[in-house]
Amino acid sequence: MYQARWQIELFFKHLKQNLTIKQLYSRSEQGAINQVILTLIATLLTYPIKIELNSAATLFQLKRSFHYLRFESAEIWLERHKPG
Repeated sequence: MYQARWQIELFFKHLKQNLTIKQLYSRSEQGAINQVILTLIATLLTYPIKIELNSAATLFQLKRSFHYLRFESAEIWLERHKPG
């Protein structure tokens, strides 16, 4: 029983450290679940981009750079993140 609980604690630690969930924006259980699921989806969608770009950037760095993609063309963003 303790081992199962410890795995859950490790999972939540990973979520907080790597999926950048700093706060939950909903007070309902379903809202919190939705936020975690959407964060997982966004993170999983980052993996194929990292592989396609053959990028040395971390997933966090790529996700952070997506923020700037809203303000520039995709071509400029891709040029900036070329491998090498």
